[in-house]
Amino acid sequence: MIVGAEEFKEHLGGIQTSLKFGTVEPFIKVAEREFRKAVGVELYDFLNEKEFDSFDDLEKELLGELRNVSEGCVAWAAYDLALPQLKMRVGDMGLMKSSPAQTVAIAKWEYADTRDANMTMVDMHWEFFWELLEEIKPDVWTESEAFKRRNTFFIRSADELSDYVALVGKNRRLFAKLERFIHRGEQLYIRDLITPAVFDALKAKWKSPNEKLSPAELLLVEKIREPLAYLTLHEAYPYLPIKVDENGLRDVRKWDGITNESAAGAEVRNAQRQQLWQDAQLYLGRLRTFMDTASSPNQFQQYYTAVLAAPVEEQEDFTYKSHVIL
Repeated sequence: MIVGAEEFKEHLGGIQTSLKFGTVEPFIKVAEREFRKAVGVELYDFLNEKEFDSFDDLEKELLGELRNVSEGCVAWAAYDLALPQLKMRVGDMGLMKSSPAQTVAIAKWEYADTRDANMTMVDMHWEFFWELLEEIKPDVWTESEAFKRRNTFFIRSADELSDYVALVGKNRRLFAKLERFIHRGEQLYIRDLITPAVFDALKAKWKSPNEKLSPAELLLVEKIREPLAYLTLHEAYPYLPIKVDENGLRDVRKWDGITNESAAGAEVRNAQRQQLWQDAQLYLGRLRTFMDTASSPNQFQQYYTAVLAAPVEEQEDFTYKSHVIL
């Protein structure tokens, strides 16, 4: 997707000195592989086409912007991958750090701040990419397996999650860690509430490119997302600040040189998690009310049959029987 140093620098804007393309090319290839895996082979190849002749002018403009944003995803991810390596030189004499004349080495906080800013740009480009893709929806995308993977859950991106719980921001890296908890929230709380039959049928249509959801089904997805966002964070909450690896179990704390950040105390964390649970219960109640109101023999029939039209047990008739009724 990115074939030269000038094209690479156009997306970044902050590189003012000479930069050999061979220096960053390995990192660009890694970033492209990650992008290709996320969007699927079909869409990746489609975006690499030179022209979009079969589309009208407006679609060509949108597709051109989509391709530009996709290159931005790759460029910023590659730049962040390369940055730790660019500050060092490795040769026959070992590992060295270059310090040309009239230059000053940056402080630790400046380096950490730059890495954070890089990943913010990566996150923003990815959210712009998904927004444009949802607007255009080319057939090569909707007919791919990658489309089905993206629609695995009813909340599909950091941008969608932040629409319901703004405190998480549009952080793609955080969302990747939350996906397993979205699955947990759907299976533990949502599926049984709306009945497995309704849930499975809705999820099948949600994942299928050839199925169009009805207005009532689209509204149901919205009602599902409201509690699901809070349930996701509630289920993930105990695990987010903990790092587990071969060195053991650690509570992660950040000291970046400008803003000193430390893990929130138990009182604050417990209060916030309790609030997440209370908000989730509020929206679960709204979801249940919606299902009670919208269900009928012709719409969400399985829920109607299981919950609203449950048979009433008939009392035994004791007429003409020799029993004493107290």
